[in-house]
Formats: sequence, structure tokens, C-alpha cells
Amino acid sequence: MPKKINAVSKSARHKKRKPRTEVSTESDSEPEGREEDNHCVEKKLNTADESKPITDGEISATFSKVYQHMVTTEFSNDIELLRSADDFNDTSIPILINALQQGTSLFTIEEQRRVVLASLKNDKKQES
Repeated sequence: MPKKINAVSKSARHKKRKPRTEVSTESDSEPEGREEDNHCVEKKLNTADESKPITDGEISATFSKVYQHMVTTEFSNDIELLRSADDFNDTSIPILINALQQGTSLFTIEEQRRVVLASLKNDKKQES
């Protein structure tokens, strides 16, 4: 007697699921119009200053300054330990500065823009 083929579909438990480790380019945590939001915030800041829009080069330069200030503030104890080491000399300073500057390359221009705009906004609040 031939075996009867089960025509019932797979249960929900056995259906193929997307793997949890699959990486998507879309982020559920960020709104879709975030780039437009950044430009709106930038326009609001610029209209208050009555100045020209900030270019990507200016964003990168300002971000580098803000980033280096934050890093040196956060890691001041570690930097002081490096400076007090026996093998720290005048040639070590450019190496340390270069190492700190390399951290800026980890951020996209959109992330840099958000940090700079937040920093500008924070500076304006402190002035008021």
C-alpha cells in the first residue's frame, strides 16, 4: 500500500523565518525623512544667524574640532598617563594627535552634521 502524502501545509512554527542576524539598510528607529529634518534644522539655525548654509567641508572641520575636544575631555586621565610615561617625548605628540583625529573618519557626513548642528544649538542656548 503506497504511503499517503500529507497535504497539510507546514505549521506556523516550521515556516521559514528571516534570520535574526540579517542586516537591513533601513532602520526602524530612525524616521524616513531624517535627512530632510537635518536640512530644516540647518535652515532654522542659518536664518537666525542670517548666514549662508554650512557646507560639508565646514561641517567636517567643525566636527573635527568638536570631536577632538570631547575625546580629550573624556579621556583626559588616560592622556595624562600617556604624557607622564617615560617614553613620551616631543615626537609622541604628533602621533597622539593623529590617533585622535583618525576617530573622525568613523562617522558619516550625516552623523557629523547632526553633531555639529546640536553643538551649535547648544552653544546658542548657553549664550541666551
